[in-house]
Amino acid sequence: MTTYKARQGDIIQLDFNPQKGFEQKGKRPAIVVSNNFFNKLSSLAIVCPISNVSSNFPLNVNLNNQTRTTGSILCQHVKSLDLTARNAEFTEPLPKKLLQEVLNIIHSEF
Repeated sequence: MTTYKARQGDIIQLDFNPQKGFEQKGKRPAIVVSNNFFNKLSSLAIVCPISNVSSNFPLNVNLNNQTRTTGSILCQHVKSLDLTARNAEFTEPLPKKLLQEVLNIIHSEF
């Protein structure tokens, strides 16, 4: 079995359980936002979940049919997760323009 090694901008599928409150849960897509240096050194990655519903909320980025994955990237739900323990699988790359939009929103949050 090969272990998935995250790259910034990858759309992946992984299990977000267990969760509490308003956190996203279950098996769902996410975008890897941690940089490749971080990803190379750790089995952890920093991700944002993707909701299957498009949204106009200012902290969300809609995929707008630019990927096979549909919905909105939830930039307000930044999480550090162990990708091996959560059985992460690569789905597809996120277009660079959308990745930059996500990173800009995240940087504005800190």
